[in-house]
Amino acid sequence: MLISITLLTTTIIGYVFTVVKERYYLKNNIIFLDHKNLQAEDLEKVDVKHFMLGSLEIMSGDEVKIKLEDSASISGIVLGVIKQKNSISIITKSHGVKNLEVSAIKKMKIISRYGRFFTWL
Repeated sequence: MLISITLLTTTIIGYVFTVVKERYYLKNNIIFLDHKNLQAEDLEKVDVKHFMLGSLEIMSGDEVKIKLEDSASISGIVLGVIKQKNSISIITKSHGVKNLEVSAIKKMKIISRYGRFFTWL
């Protein structure tokens, strides 16, 4: 019985620390992306981190699903926009960092917004 109470207590304390850490990141506009294919130069290429695409307001860290003109579908996390190339930079689980031309995007759907869980706190 004592072991189960100890495990429950440590689990709750770990969860609270995780929530506090994420809340700190969100408050200080820090986006934590842990991906093995993400390099510093990929983030330096990005010009705009908060933008509008049609009627969608998109920010860095948002998870999106994009349908391209050639009916291919890509899911990933938005890094931002590269103005010179008129492209959106996203990081996918399987392909790494991809720069997609805005003109090649047929449809975009936001799956989840970064930090959306903490809006009620």
